[in-house]
Amino acid sequence: MGAIVVIAVMALTFGQWRNVITLNKPFGRQQSTVNSQQSTVKILTFNTHIFNNHRDDSFEKIAEFIKESDADIVCLQEFGHYHRYGTSKKDILKFFDSIYPYRHIWFKNQNKWGENGLATFSRYPIVKKKKIEYKSADNISIYSDIVIDGDTIRLINNHLESNKLNKEDRKFAEKLIDESKKQEILDAGLKIGSRLVTGAKNRMQQASAVRQTIEETNYPTIALGDFNDVPLSYTYNCIVRGLNDTFSEKAEGFAYTYNTKYKLLRIDNILVSPAVEVVSYEVDNKVDYSDHYPVISRVKLNKK
Repeated sequence: MGAIVVIAVMALTFGQWRNVITLNKPFGRQQSTVNSQQSTVKILTFNTHIFNNHRDDSFEKIAEFIKESDADIVCLQEFGHYHRYGTSKKDILKFFDSIYPYRHIWFKNQNKWGENGLATFSRYPIVKKKKIEYKSADNISIYSDIVIDGDTIRLINNHLESNKLNKEDRKFAEKLIDESKKQEILDAGLKIGSRLVTGAKNRMQQASAVRQTIEETNYPTIALGDFNDVPLSYTYNCIVRGLNDTFSEKAEGFAYTYNTKYKLLRIDNILVSPAVEVVSYEVDNKVDYSDHYPVISRVKLNKK
């Protein structure tokens, strides 16, 4: 009886679990399957951790990766610079301007230490730029209407609320996983729990605002970026409704996008309207210059 119940539950929730583990192909590394003859658009999303916040040569390494990726549209979260050290804003923009003629940048935070926000760079014309309105001290979503071969798409670049766990919290959580000490688990729950609840509530509101933006347009939509939440969450399921996850369409088995000791979390996504055909999906886990890994998809617009 127990086995029957488990099978029934899995069957009823298959749609959600499909976004966690795919059965497209045997388990293994995600590979690009694009045919060089196909007319496709290559899209890259990457939380860059403000480039030089992770290691001294991060900008140079990330810039080299982006150039070699040959992506048509690049969406970056935690895009920014520091005033006193690291690569300057001028040099960062000079690099991107040398490759991409169109850009949409919105800095959420501008203060004495630097600037931080979102950036969308495109080889195709951006005809409309707008910020999605929701309350947040640090996070932001923007959309860009982009004309590709005569057709317009709406691309939504997101960096949704994090749980704001500091380095000590993360180290403590890893220690608990390794040692499983009961009292420390209870103490950690009191310390970290409120932050998790606050983060979840804020993401719910932000996801609802993104969902409204998706429903307001007749254009095929691509919603992507750092959701700071997993595929079984309310945040993800609110945004993905009516869209296809490029992971679910073309990935192999399991993928993770958060660069931590425990390779479990897929919190960076590329979601597309049914009118957008998914050709390939890849997470490049070799690019470890940030606390996230880049996600790349090739897509094709289906002509009406």
